[in-house]
Amino acid sequence: MPRLLLICAALLGALVLASCATLSREQCEAGDWRAIGFNDGAEGRPADRITSHVEACSEFGIAVDNAVYQTGRNEGLRVYCRLSNAERQGRAGERYFGVCQGELGVAFARVHGAGREVFNLEAELNSLDSEIDAKLAQLRGGNPTPEQVAALTRELTILQTERRVLELRVRSADQQLSSLRRQEESRLSQAGINY
Repeated sequence: MPRLLLICAALLGALVLASCATLSREQCEAGDWRAIGFNDGAEGRPADRITSHVEACSEFGIAVDNAVYQTGRNEGLRVYCRLSNAERQGRAGERYFGVCQGELGVAFARVHGAGREVFNLEAELNSLDSEIDAKLAQLRGGNPTPEQVAALTRELTILQTERRVLELRVRSADQQLSSLRRQEESRLSQAGINY
């Protein structure tokens, strides 16, 4: 029995490691390091992503061409490091790994952070909407007592007031994001930096 458990644990460990591999055997054998680097750059992956590729391919006895990978990654970063992408990534709640360099990197981080603030506020708003929906369902469902109706009505009034305030905060954050992006575009333009 202990031997069977050991075998099962080893198989489970191998499956976990295989599922964490960044590249398949076929991708390692194809060795299109420029395309792999480009994709990592275009997705804003951190520089240490190559370490995971090296580990994945070493399991198959295949070496990574670091120079070609880095060339592709740098090309991909030129696609990723755009202020329009900073806004899109922030609004989507995506994490930023600080991969954009220089003044463009500073602008990217600022716009991304402002976009992330909009995302966070919208998530709060969605959560509040769910809470309101749940209270409305309680109010409509079953046969609430007059005391329950009064309590739910008070709670709904408070929640709806909070929602109106939160809507104003979302609108304000959205306006701040737009303004910040325009400021950063102007600043980069004056410095002759493509954004």
